[in-house]
Amino acid sequence: MDESMAAVLAAFIGVVGALGGTLTGAWMQRRATLEQIAAQERAERRGQLRADRSASYAEVMDASERFIASLDDIVAARKESAGSRGPTSEWGPLREESQASLRMLRRAIWNVRVAGPEDMADLAQGIYDVNMHRFRIAFGEALTFNEMDEQLNRRNAEFRQSRARFVVGAQRILGSGGPANQPVGTGT
Repeated sequence: MDESMAAVLAAFIGVVGALGGTLTGAWMQRRATLEQIAAQERAERRGQLRADRSASYAEVMDASERFIASLDDIVAARKESAGSRGPTSEWGPLREESQASLRMLRRAIWNVRVAGPEDMADLAQGIYDVNMHRFRIAFGEALTFNEMDEQLNRRNAEFRQSRARFVVGAQRILGSGGPANQPVGTGT
């Protein structure tokens, strides 16, 4: 082999090596770009899920607070007519407001079921169940004011516990507090 052939062969090997390096570099750059895009999409989905969950959890708390306000109005109305048993016809608007807040809470629970996780929906359902009991007590036709007040006080403690469990679970899911390794259904 003469020197000119060796030079051509060396140049050819150099061109093939450069071309191979360029193609390999472009392939690696494309792969890294695709991985980066996929990671960004996953991060955006997680962010959207967190925002959806936060909104649905806040909706549960808002509906619950609305019910508390309506329940306070019922208790005040019953206190005014403490001598009578059960609700009067004048309490219709109060009953409607309480029922509307319970419907709002029920819709909020479905939003939590969609946003997840399921155990958070179960905790929200617990808030609803306690509030439904409180509603029935407040409009208990056979109860005097004092009987109603006593029963509501017992249920109020249950409500505070249910609400606290829900808040701890929401904080854990959203990463804004609460023990990180504690299951959602437990707590204070």
